[in-house]
Amino acid sequence: MLNIQEQLAALLERIDRPGDFYATGTLDMHPPRLRVEGIGTIALPLLPVQAQQLIGVAEQAPYGRGSETLVDTEVRRTWQIDAAQLSLEGQRWQDDLATLLPCIAEGLGVTGQVEAELYKLLIYDAGSFFVRHRDTEKCPGMFATLVMILPSEFSGGELIVQHQDREVRLDLRRDDPAAIAYAAFYADCRHQVLPITDGCRLALIYNLVRRDGGPLPQAPDHDSARTELTRLLSLWSERPDQGQARGEGQGGHQDQANWPRKLVLPLEYAYTEAELGFRALKAIDATLAAVVRDAAAASECDLHLAMLSVQETGWAEYTGYSRWGDDLEVGEVDERVQELHSWRRPDGRSSAMGALPFTDHELCPPSMLEEIADAEAEFHEATGNAGASFERQYQCAALVLWPRRQRSAVLAAGGLDVSLPRLSELIGDADASAGADAEILAEARQLAQAICAGWPASDHSAYFASRNGKSARFLSALHRLGDTRTTVDFIAKVAAAGGYSAQDNVPVLAILDELPAEHAGAILSSLITGNAQRDPSACAELLAKVLAGKPELTGETVKPAAMVLLDGLPIAPPARSYYGAPEKMTPELVTATLAAFQHLDGALDTASVNPLAQQALERFLTHPETYDPDQILIPAARAVQTGEAPLAANTPLAEQLKDAMIALLRQRIAEALEPPADWRRPAKLKCQCTHCQELSRFLESPSDSTWRLKAGQQARDHVSHQIRTAQCDLDLTTDKRGRPYTLVCTKNQASYAKRLRQRAADSDNLHALLDPNGTGDTA
Repeated sequence: MLNIQEQLAALLERIDRPGDFYATGTLDMHPPRLRVEGIGTIALPLLPVQAQQLIGVAEQAPYGRGSETLVDTEVRRTWQIDAAQLSLEGQRWQDDLATLLPCIAEGLGVTGQVEAELYKLLIYDAGSFFVRHRDTEKCPGMFATLVMILPSEFSGGELIVQHQDREVRLDLRRDDPAAIAYAAFYADCRHQVLPITDGCRLALIYNLVRRDGGPLPQAPDHDSARTELTRLLSLWSERPDQGQARGEGQGGHQDQANWPRKLVLPLEYAYTEAELGFRALKAIDATLAAVVRDAAAASECDLHLAMLSVQETGWAEYTGYSRWGDDLEVGEVDERVQELHSWRRPDGRSSAMGALPFTDHELCPPSMLEEIADAEAEFHEATGNAGASFERQYQCAALVLWPRRQRSAVLAAGGLDVSLPRLSELIGDADASAGADAEILAEARQLAQAICAGWPASDHSAYFASRNGKSARFLSALHRLGDTRTTVDFIAKVAAAGGYSAQDNVPVLAILDELPAEHAGAILSSLITGNAQRDPSACAELLAKVLAGKPELTGETVKPAAMVLLDGLPIAPPARSYYGAPEKMTPELVTATLAAFQHLDGALDTASVNPLAQQALERFLTHPETYDPDQILIPAARAVQTGEAPLAANTPLAEQLKDAMIALLRQRIAEALEPPADWRRPAKLKCQCTHCQELSRFLESPSDSTWRLKAGQQARDHVSHQIRTAQCDLDLTTDKRGRPYTLVCTKNQASYAKRLRQRAADSDNLHALLDPNGTGDTA
């Protein structure tokens, strides 16, 4: 038994005739010079005064009932002007019309020469309409009707066209004054024009005819394929479990549990990302999309149009040498990336979803992408230790389906770049709907739960998802949804387990602000306990803001977490970890920690113990190698004095920090500052090779100002590296006269210049701390 992918592909191959019962679109055309007998030239876009003039020379449009032609404004309220009273001038108009007709013929699935005969000009003013009806054959060879809406301002008046059990609703109103909308449909289609609610709709009506004497074209009939496709998709959509298929069962039969999570149907024609859209599909692609769209809607499946991309990289092999250089061919593929991106919806809107991976198993048929081997490869010659390589890319448009009931699982499995934008779209749609649409909200909550369940499991991935702002986006979405259960689950499962950073604090604060104090305290404690050792800055900021905004929190509730944070304040500079570069110590860490602990100390009985804030301050002050005074402590003290930090300036703790920094600055300013008395410079080289020993002797010499090392590049690079590592007071140049080159080292006063800059900065900082308000009082 064939699997669903092969069944679907075989079914769609039976649709060998393009076209549908209608064709519609918009053209930027050159409007004609429209002359009406009794009025003259009509301005386009249509002016209201000329709309009244047209009605003045028009007649009530009749309708046909059997062999009779009747006028009844309860059936048709429209004004008409016969073609004999019209004149359409302008060569560009005729050229545009000639260009349009083949496109319409293709859209209707018609072959051969098609002509358009002007029939009438219809004027629909406010209240005008035409009930459901069929057109009669008005001339030999007529098989369809073409409606062209000339530039005019109106609202309402949608055209509804029905063929058998299918129906489309076409809005032919265009805001662009240079755009002309058109719709063509077979003459046996029932259609109606809904009432005009405002303005005036100006429509040219053409009869589409074919004069070759053969049978008249009939609307393409894909009903049997549509019915079978609906049955197949319904079977796929309604199964209890989709699973993640990887193959077939015994005997070639594919179990339903192994059916793919989504289906990908590559299209035939080439499209660019800029032009991609359901309305831009060509010939057989448009027909397939129409059939699949109807079947998807009937079987409760989501349908999207997307770009399918396959990228391969790997090793190339030499096959010989020709006059044009080495011949290369594709060898082994090292990496293959398959993605769907640039999403479009059937209603024409784009989607913010990111790239969604897919497998060959989800393709219809699964072997479809074997032609990637025919894609042109770009080769790269071997360089250094790397061999020859290649890369190639294959891209096409594709229809993508998944069961609506499995939408959340599909999107969540696609990764955060897909699921988070969709979640934001759903919440935005719910907010925009009157009273927040309950169905949209339910879907958003279901997707949020699926995202939470499928969040990156490893500490490394979860941490970087937070650093990249994805955790913050998700928490913000959960807050907007009011989904407390999923929020608490996510914080416990992800954030409190290491997937947390300072970016998460804004949504976390908003969430905690709406929770009872006891519940908020428990969540706060779990976050700090799980992250204090790794990111004390983020934890301190969160603790300070929560305690400042929630005074009802008892000290005993969060004291255990605060003790963990105190223990997490590093004594030695943090080393590079599994997560990458260590978190930098910042002034904000100091001020937030002191502010948070000061709040907490005020809520605790600290008479008999050393307050937490005091312990933290002592740690900051006694480990300058970790909490650099110039980069961390002095900026923290200045931020407190200017009110830019959460720690209040008029507290004893703030005064201690300020006094300690003032004492340090005064001590440094009091030190003697003299330029070097001779050419002796600090020599703290770690290497003791022959060249570095010579360099050390040169640095210690009080009389030598220049040293020249004539050596190979490897030796010169080694010495240069040692000089930069030890920050020696040397300027380096390379004398390229002769071989080998010569490294020229000239002593400078870089250390003295640095101390001068430090002295100026110390003076500025001291004045700022003594006189934060700029009053001139530095006593």
